[in-house]
Order: sequence, then structure tokens, then C-alpha cells
Amino acid sequence: MRAEAVNGAENGAGGEREEKAKRPSQPPSQTLVRGLAVLRAVAHQPRGLTVAEIASRTGLHRTVVHRLAGTLAAEGFLARTADGAYVPGGELHTLAGTSRPTLAEFIQPLLQQLADQYGGTAILFFPEPDCVVAVATAVPQDADYHLAYRKGSRQPLDRGAAPCAIRAGRAPADDDSDAVREARRRGWVTSHGAVEPGAHAVAAPLARDGDVLDACVMFVSHRQDRVDEATPEVVSAARAARAFLLGPS
Repeated sequence: MRAEAVNGAENGAGGEREEKAKRPSQPPSQTLVRGLAVLRAVAHQPRGLTVAEIASRTGLHRTVVHRLAGTLAAEGFLARTADGAYVPGGELHTLAGTSRPTLAEFIQPLLQQLADQYGGTAILFFPEPDCVVAVATAVPQDADYHLAYRKGSRQPLDRGAAPCAIRAGRAPADDDSDAVREARRRGWVTSHGAVEPGAHAVAAPLARDGDVLDACVMFVSHRQDRVDEATPEVVSAARAARAFLLGPS
């Protein structure tokens, strides 16, 4: 009797395990799925989407989008611009680990070549809601002096070659300045003393025809002649970075 009871218990446990094994998996969390849809929508439009635009792209109600986007922004996965649009946040870029780190690794030798050949500092800039940030930098290995930008350095959005170049890579807008329109026509832009007194800079956008490559390559030096000489190579580096991300065009 005892053996039968034990066997029965074992059979019961085995039956329970078998039942659990056959039990269908739990349905996905609706909130998580919706949150991922919001992240995906914004990630594919890094210049920013409003709540209404996210709702249109995801099919979610605006109230749901407002709640989810607010939570994601509070956790750093999204950021909100001054005009209320949502853009990718720092945590999203960190988790993605795709375009920024990979592009930085690819372009680093090109930046170093620029820096060494022309005796200045070469930088890859990405925009954030209130500034542009250096995600890769290179300084000349043999130079008496140079302007130094460390990785993570930030510049304001309202002046300098880098913000102008990034804006020029975007689709035309009514509020574009003459400098942005000219940079869009030429494919590069120069500045003098806009951020650092006495510094000359040239920047070229990665984007073309308003696509989503919101970034630019910049070269900066106290000598205008070196900036002038480096300009074709800056444009070439930006084109190489674009081709690396999107393939030859």
C-alpha cells in the first residue's frame, strides 16, 4: 500500500509536470508590446515624432501613446524636445548598440587620418534635443598644439558648423537659415569663431535628401588654410560613413 501510494504520488507529480509542459505559454504583455511599438516608431524617425504622429504610425490611441511615451521618457529611453516631440533617448542608444558604436569604430581611422594629415581635430557629431554631441574624436599625433574635443563634448544647436551641417542633411524647412540652404546645396559648411574664438571649422552631413542619418563629420583648426585643404576629405569621410551605414548609393 505504501509503495502504491508513493508510486501514485510520483505518477501524480509526473502527470502534473506533463500538464505544465503541455500548458500553452502566457500571452505577451499588451503594455510591453505597445511600449515597444512606440519605441520602434520613434527609433525609425530620430528627428522626432509628436504624440499624434506616434498614434498614427502605431494605431494606438493618443491617450495610450501619451502615457507610454511619458514613461519611456522618464526612464531615459525617449527624450522630449522643446516643441513636444519625442526623440530617441540615451538609454535607447545604449541598448541598441548598433549605429553609434559601430559607426564610431568604422570612422575612427578616417578621423585620425584627417587629424594627422591636416594637423587639426576631427569629430563625428550626433544631435540631441538641445545640443550636438561628439561620439568619436581624433587629434593629430604629431602637432605642437591643437584644439581638443573629448568624446561626449557638447556644442549648442544655435551656432557652429556641426549643427548647420546636420540641419542641411534634413529635408528643407521654412525656417532654414541661408547658411543651412547653402550648406545643403554645397554638401558642406564652414564657420569661424562660432564656438571657439579664432577656430575655423568645416562640417559635412551624413544625410542626403532628408534621410535619417542625423550626423556630421567636422574638422576644426586655428588655421583656415588647413581647414580649406581638409574640406574635400571631410566630405569624403562623411560619404564613406553614409555608405557604411546604408550601402553604396
